[in-house]
Amino acid sequence: MVFSSSVFLFYFLPCILILYYFAKRSIYLQNIVLFLASLLFYFWGEKEYSILVILSIMINYYVGLWIAGGHSDRIKKGILLTGIIINLSFLLYFKYYNFFINDLLSVFTDIPKLSKDQEVHLPLGISFFTFHGLTYIVDIYRKEAEVSRNPLNVGLYILFFPQLIAGPIVRYKDIDEQLKFRILSNEKLMLGVRRFIIGLAKKILIANTLGKVADDIFNLAPQHLSFSLSWIATICYTLQIYFDFSGYSDMAIGLARMFGFEFLENFNFPYSAKSIQDFWRRWHISLSTFFRDYVYKPLGGNRSGSIMTYRNLIIVFFITGLWHGASWNFIIWGLFHGLFLMIERLGFDKILNRMPKIIGHIYTLLIVMIGWVFFRNEDLDKCILVIQKMFYFNTANTGIYTIGYYMHLKTWITIFVGILFAFPIHRFVFPSFQLKRSIPYDIVYFGLFILSLLVLSASTYNPFIYYRF
Repeated sequence: MVFSSSVFLFYFLPCILILYYFAKRSIYLQNIVLFLASLLFYFWGEKEYSILVILSIMINYYVGLWIAGGHSDRIKKGILLTGIIINLSFLLYFKYYNFFINDLLSVFTDIPKLSKDQEVHLPLGISFFTFHGLTYIVDIYRKEAEVSRNPLNVGLYILFFPQLIAGPIVRYKDIDEQLKFRILSNEKLMLGVRRFIIGLAKKILIANTLGKVADDIFNLAPQHLSFSLSWIATICYTLQIYFDFSGYSDMAIGLARMFGFEFLENFNFPYSAKSIQDFWRRWHISLSTFFRDYVYKPLGGNRSGSIMTYRNLIIVFFITGLWHGASWNFIIWGLFHGLFLMIERLGFDKILNRMPKIIGHIYTLLIVMIGWVFFRNEDLDKCILVIQKMFYFNTANTGIYTIGYYMHLKTWITIFVGILFAFPIHRFVFPSFQLKRSIPYDIVYFGLFILSLLVLSASTYNPFIYYRF
């Protein structure tokens, strides 16, 4: 069940909101409603694999209790290490077993590749609920969060359906108090609804429209690709993945607010960045923060000299790529970003700072867009071909497909709107714009919601691109 489906919009969400607000006098009843709703939400898509989430909750609840018990530091460290290994073992098996056999062992040994029947199923959202479990026990060990004696609160934290399958990654310490007490109000409900509508519109009106074009072009046979088609596909995918991912984050933040929770922001106009370092401060902020606090800093961060800093960066971005998907193209995408972060740390960032800002913007967008080609295509030969076509002008289309075959007026308008709203243009055009309550703004939100529903009902293209996460 995805947020942009009719089942979620017209059945699941209204029913849960009604039950939740009937239980508004008791935080305990509210948490029960949300926990059961989240369990149903996950069961809807994964059926018997829901036991994994329950097992994750139980393991991390008891590991947290044992860490907080009156043990020596050595025993606590042993308990933490055991908890980390158990959490990661689930992730490694379900997410990376197929990759390990098919792309590593079968290449270097005589072990045959797995058949489709032998491949291990990848449960939805396994990276997210695993990372939530890890942050819970690690923060307790670091004494950055208080252990919860209430298994319901731990369960709700790990299973909470707004962030369960597409993030953002929420730290337990950031919502610990909200699990025990939160204020419900009509204003919060309406702010949440408006934020959800913005995310839904991003997903349906922009991401889906441009994603269809990107898919159609990237799926062409190599001989049909040209300079212009390669650029169109890359631009469309660049906008698709931003509006799809930030749209899901907006919907998650809006849903959480409807239930009284406040989530931190996850995107801050990343395409307006002036460097790759700046890009990663703005893109998927919760993931960047997770790897900074739980991988980069424990490795030593930048405290042990330049060589170790570069080593740590490469490790972090290798893991970042692998986290996004178990295939070589994601690893290359992660290392590609890690390489440019190293180049900037070697002094290129100082050169960028002395140049006009527009140069930094162009450089960043160019690197990010090349990276997205690898992110989008599992076939590495296809990635190289697309990039070659993008930067070699004399690659006329030898097939029947031209820009006009894909680019209609609706698509051009969507690209223009997408580019416009991928930057903080509202701060200059509407400096006082907020998600505030007023009749003119409510008419805009209502119009966006109706338009999104009309487009959703008229189209069969509504991909969920985070199934690998």
